[in-house]
Amino acid sequence: MREESTARNLQDYQVAPQPEKVVQAAPKVHSVKLSKFETFSIVGLSLLTLVLMVALVSIKVSMTSSQNELDSLTNQISKTNTSNVNLKQEISELSSFDRFSSFAKKHNLKMSDNNVRNISK
Repeated sequence: MREESTARNLQDYQVAPQPEKVVQAAPKVHSVKLSKFETFSIVGLSLLTLVLMVALVSIKVSMTSSQNELDSLTNQISKTNTSNVNLKQEISELSSFDRFSSFAKKHNLKMSDNNVRNISK
């Protein structure tokens, strides 16, 4: 076979020197005291946020209560409408011509066209 290889000889290459890591000194931490205005601003904004959160919860509770009351009233209106429709149907059945005719026959009553008057509004 061949004695020469196409692979490179790694020993011929030089290793590049790695740059040294420069260690930087940690910056000095110096805390600054808050001014009175900043303190009052933080406290005021915190209180305002708290008040707004309480108001939001209060409004949500009130809205839920109103929605429940509305649902209750809607249900009551629906029941009343159904009752009205049933009563109108009953009135219609009780005042039907067939019922009057059967009542008249039962009590030996006769209809006379001479005694009937038509009234229009």
